[in-house]
Amino acid sequence: MRTFNKRNIILFISVITFIILVNLTPYAVLYAVIYRLNHGNPYEIYLVNKHIPPYLEKRGYTDKDIIEQHPAEPKGSSNKDYYHTQYDVKFKDEPDITYSYGVRKKGKDVTQFCERYSPVHRDIKQPTKHSEENCVNYYDNK
Repeated sequence: MRTFNKRNIILFISVITFIILVNLTPYAVLYAVIYRLNHGNPYEIYLVNKHIPPYLEKRGYTDKDIIEQHPAEPKGSSNKDYYHTQYDVKFKDEPDITYSYGVRKKGKDVTQFCERYSPVHRDIKQPTKHSEENCVNYYDNK
């Protein structure tokens, strides 16, 4: 008959814990990857939600001026100076144009991207009502 001492019990529990962790790690990694693909980077979404709405308020925009505002994940790569997650805004007086804002990695400054999207006006080159003079091109500095 074998007796279990404290050392054997701790060793047994350690081995079982290690086996469980080794078996669950691939599932945890898979879950993290699927979550990131479906919901975006949580840290970048937090930064965008923290910095851009106050920036818009400082520029004089209120909820009455804005139809829609939300974080957005662009499909392609972007300017390396800015976080990948953007913040898209539609204004009431230009409901068919979507403006994109980004947060700079260094200094967390908010900047509007010069590219604007509109299903009606496909290629917008000229300044629009809510365009900012110091906008940054989204596809520069890839």
